[in-house]
Amino acid sequence: MSPILRKMRHSDLTPLAELRHITFFGDGKFPQEADMAGLAKLIDSDGFEVGFVAEIDDTLAGSCLFVREEIEQLHHVSPWLAGLVVAEAYRGRGLGSALVEAVEKHARSVGSDELYLYTDSAEALYAKLGWVVVERMDIEGEALVLMKRKL
Repeated sequence: MSPILRKMRHSDLTPLAELRHITFFGDGKFPQEADMAGLAKLIDSDGFEVGFVAEIDDTLAGSCLFVREEIEQLHHVSPWLAGLVVAEAYRGRGLGSALVEAVEKHARSVGSDELYLYTDSAEALYAKLGWVVVERMDIEGEALVLMKRKL
């Protein structure tokens, strides 16, 4: 079945937080409950910030967020594409690219003419989608790449 891309809902919080925990927060430094609370605030926000999910056969397969702020040290740049994640079983089907496109479309619809992201491992994917490297940096001992896309 084809994936369905839609805005995140409260019913997505548990499976999404579980997927994000496995992918991003397995070190235990950020509790799953805190992530769920942050995602819930995003759902209930003013509509500028938004989360998108991809589902296949009623199963949450991935997600990507559009947020005002991301890395504290880089609050001077905004807005951000953040938290792109696709469950391992659904990788290689173009879901990541589709989720990025959904965030870019939303960003344009709210008047943004550029978008930022950071990555530690997906620079090639984003470059293929038209993103360019702005800076290579070290944040708290982690090598990250700051990227930008003109919309």
